[in-house]
Amino acid sequence: MEGIGSCFRGFSAVFNGSCIREGIAGSLSHSPHFFAPPLSRIRRPLSIFLSLPSSPAQRSTPVRRRRKRKAVLQPKGRPKGDDASCVPSAEEASIRVGTLYQNGDPLGRKELGKCVVRWICQGMRSMASDFASAELQGDFPELRQRLIGNGASTGSLAFVIQAQPYLHAVPVPKGLEALCFKACTHYPTLFDHFQRELRDILQDLQRKSVFSDWRSTESWKLLKEFASSAQHREAVRKTPHAKPVHSGLGMELGKAKVIQSRIEEFVDHMSDLLRIERDSELEFTQEELNAVPTPDENSDSSKPIEYLVSHGQAQQEQCDTICNLNAISSSIGLGGMHLVLFRVERNNRLPPTTLSPGDMVCVRTCDSRGAGATSCMQGFVNNLGEDGCSITVALESRHGDPTFSKLFGKSVRIDKIQGLADALTYERNCEALMLLQKNGLQKKNPSIAVVATLFGDREAIAWLEKNQLVEWGQLEFEGMMVNKSFDDSQLKAIALGLNKKRPLLVIQGPPGTGKSGLLKELITLAVQQGERVLVTAPTNAAVDNMVERLSGNGLNIVRVGNPARISASVASKSLGEIVNDQLANFKKEFERKKSDLRKDLRHCLKDDSLAGGIRQLLKQLGKTLKKKEKETIKEVLSSAQVILSTNTGAADPLIRRVESFDLVIIDEAAQAIEPSCWIPILQGKRCILAGDQCQLAPVILSRKALEGGLGISLLERVSPLFDGILATKLTVQYRMHDAIANWASREMYDGLLQSSPTVSSHLLVDSPFVKATWITQCALLLLDTRMPYGSLYVGCEEHLDLAGTGSFYNEGEADIVVRHVFNLIYSGVSASAIAVQSPYIAQVQLLRDKLDEFPEASGVEVATIDSFQGREADAVIISMVCENIF
Repeated sequence: MEGIGSCFRGFSAVFNGSCIREGIAGSLSHSPHFFAPPLSRIRRPLSIFLSLPSSPAQRSTPVRRRRKRKAVLQPKGRPKGDDASCVPSAEEASIRVGTLYQNGDPLGRKELGKCVVRWICQGMRSMASDFASAELQGDFPELRQRLIGNGASTGSLAFVIQAQPYLHAVPVPKGLEALCFKACTHYPTLFDHFQRELRDILQDLQRKSVFSDWRSTESWKLLKEFASSAQHREAVRKTPHAKPVHSGLGMELGKAKVIQSRIEEFVDHMSDLLRIERDSELEFTQEELNAVPTPDENSDSSKPIEYLVSHGQAQQEQCDTICNLNAISSSIGLGGMHLVLFRVERNNRLPPTTLSPGDMVCVRTCDSRGAGATSCMQGFVNNLGEDGCSITVALESRHGDPTFSKLFGKSVRIDKIQGLADALTYERNCEALMLLQKNGLQKKNPSIAVVATLFGDREAIAWLEKNQLVEWGQLEFEGMMVNKSFDDSQLKAIALGLNKKRPLLVIQGPPGTGKSGLLKELITLAVQQGERVLVTAPTNAAVDNMVERLSGNGLNIVRVGNPARISASVASKSLGEIVNDQLANFKKEFERKKSDLRKDLRHCLKDDSLAGGIRQLLKQLGKTLKKKEKETIKEVLSSAQVILSTNTGAADPLIRRVESFDLVIIDEAAQAIEPSCWIPILQGKRCILAGDQCQLAPVILSRKALEGGLGISLLERVSPLFDGILATKLTVQYRMHDAIANWASREMYDGLLQSSPTVSSHLLVDSPFVKATWITQCALLLLDTRMPYGSLYVGCEEHLDLAGTGSFYNEGEADIVVRHVFNLIYSGVSASAIAVQSPYIAQVQLLRDKLDEFPEASGVEVATIDSFQGREADAVIISMVCENIF
């Protein structure tokens, strides 16, 4: 999950210090997106603070009070341990997510089946338990804020987001993962079960004389107040309140209505496509979770399976499943998440997987062949080990089990949960569309000029120009320190990007044209002219790369996001680290006072009155720290010149509560679906989209959604509008020999891509210590393994992997690649300057195994084509394996 928030583990913050929790990230317990984690997960016994009497009559029975509170922490009927697993019936297993219609009515056993309903009940009971516990601890103001929410994510959306950590902490029934992932975003269902569970808990407390009347508790009153709100009624009845159309720009009502109708049509269409794509991704995820290897009858059945591949799109092979992992260790990471380190058996390398930090995953035990998987635990990838042999996954605490003993000593399988299958990603995309429709032409919308430009026609654009609301020209560089090394196309892009009256700019950067360096300069100059900048990208890796580039520029930058998903190399720029550094002295004094009070408490436990007073002081001390953290976070974000996050991370309420941005820059925008781009765009006065629509496009699994236009990125849609006035292109590349670049220029860039004189004729032989041989004097070599009459040379046929992974390999091609690698090495080319790529996982594994036999080739990197995107090497060898497989 992305965002900022934090928590204290109930009262444990008073004794264990603050916990920066990134189910959202940061260190602030007031986030409207997040309830504190279930108190049943707290390792320290809570009875010493829950026994505090609230009246003289109660002080004579402290032991009895402790038992009453325990009822909240361990409610009756909660399933225990792994015995709570549910085996679905054949009827339940046949339910498909695409046929599950979600309207304003709660879904029950008839629609979901008993196992999914039971899973939801467990999560909502844990959440309701926290709800009641918060009232008993006197945290009712925070309770109200968490339920009602504030900022943009209010009402039903805030409730759904808050519910996710509780649901993630419950093992998902095997074979029903897709149904659970879809049901966990249906607000009427979640709210209905939450209401039932809270009622049962409050009634149980009334029977134990904790409350005289459960209906008069503040918890129940608040729930009823929320259930009577317009937000709740709108969510369950699907009756949105239509605002009167008017334009904050002063545009004529008729023109404004035309633009608003286009916005509404776009939102309705995109919402439908998102739902269709999510259903496809859920079904695809379920297929992957259910997938088992199908080995050839001649294969070695005793050999462990290390991965499985899928073909979700015709143009690429994906490795979203890693098998045969061993749990090595478990630790508590930032945000209180449990970080479990997994390693491949016998210290083999991980397969070339598509998994990356931040991806949601299912973790299950299975046999050495990847079959017989158990119910899954949800988490996300924390990092991939630099040794290439390990992967760390962040998992929610499960009922106080910090060691995850179930995983140790067993073979573990990790499967990726596709993007929109993740509840938070889907909900934030939907929220962005809702805000676009609701506030698009409202005066309070800072991005109103961007909205009017993208949904207006030529007449609307002419009106904006006539009223001097937009300008399309370049800014003069007078008085600005601009890097003189930039070429003309780069300087033009910078000049256009610095024009404060230009609402939108698309910068198309073909490979090697210096787009990243240009964006760094553009951000620096924008700050120099007094602008606050929000920089986003579709992936955590792309955001972290930009943080690294900006780190040495002297700018006040803050990286916002889940601490477990932020690269260690840029952790010092993350919000959590910055806040911790600024509060270091305050926390030192806090720990000293806390330690003194705990000593006093141990000496007066027999005196209820004194002990109660000390506990109140401890509680007040904890609240003081929370308040200080809240103030510090607000100060850090408000003073930041540049804030960086992923597209979905920009929806975090703490970002939205700060003043709107002057400029929003979305890097790699061509790889993002359009709804996700609207999350950051709606928070800025103007926007720059950077990327290249001729490279990687958004990954769309549903053919219907793809044909409907979900695969068309905002960058691609905007580029041709109004005769291309919104876009500019970088035209000089600094990476490749002219023989390589010419084809790309001719086929994809209308012949406009030129090579810089510094690289246009550069060959390997021009590098230091490289000998002059035929291979080092050849810029481009195409080797056809077919014989003159179309048949393949002996040994160059492709084969389906016998182990049953679903991938393909080509032994003959692999031998040719190895010989070519050694020809380069013997000619003086450094092994670390050579990259070998293939679109097939099995071929990558085969090439790795062959090259591993030779110490001279230890520096050669072997990877899939997609994983090497955006990087460079002096010599690149591509093994295509086959053609027309799909």
